[in-house]
Amino acid sequence: MIKITMIGAGNLATHLCRALINSGNEIIQIYSRTVESASTLAKEINVPYTTDTKTIKKSDLAIIAVNDDGIQDIEKHIGFPKVHTSGTKPLSTLNGKNIGVLYPLQTFNKNIYVNFKAIPICVESSNSDLLQTLKNLAVTLSDKVIELNSEQRKNLHLAAVISCNFSNMLYRLSEEVCQKEGIPFDILQPLILETAQKIKYKSPSLAQTGPAKRGDFETIAQHLILLENDDEKKEIYQLLTKSIKKRQ
Repeated sequence: MIKITMIGAGNLATHLCRALINSGNEIIQIYSRTVESASTLAKEINVPYTTDTKTIKKSDLAIIAVNDDGIQDIEKHIGFPKVHTSGTKPLSTLNGKNIGVLYPLQTFNKNIYVNFKAIPICVESSNSDLLQTLKNLAVTLSDKVIELNSEQRKNLHLAAVISCNFSNMLYRLSEEVCQKEGIPFDILQPLILETAQKIKYKSPSLAQTGPAKRGDFETIAQHLILLENDDEKKEIYQLLTKSIKKRQ
């Protein structure tokens, strides 16, 4: 068990606090810039909070779970071992000898339950003692812990954006197509879920299906006619079709 100062009170900080406490670690303080955010999380887990950087309590480890642009503004006020939780910011974003990264690879909403044990956690530190501390801490939270350097983590985040954020945008475009014709979007849910399930057992390159994969040019042409008055969707459709063909 280690004592932790949580810097941040948003979605990630909230889930981290819950997981850390459930795994037997101790949160000694919450820091946030706003009283509302800090007090809400502090009340939930029954710990003190502060909005004043001068009163941040020293602990075994500060976990900086704030947005990327805010990391450097707050980290300079922390003079004890500290880690950030960003997928894109390098280790060097932090100053000092006892610095590291603890990056959970997941999207978070404080009001939606997540099973932290199933969330991969990436760790990094140039300090061997802190690296071991982070590994020991991470295994109390997750069943999948991996050590990645800053460049690897940045590329992992890129892959995550493509597979998560971009795919959700495609869901939105599909929803718009359905709404236009009065079709309930939830009719696509079994198909979406089955597609996601497939990549648990095979590479995406082997799971690819559809008209572009089959070379069904007549169907592709019909789809493009349907998108004739929607340049944005048409461009995306053509780009993805070309990309699938290129990889055959």
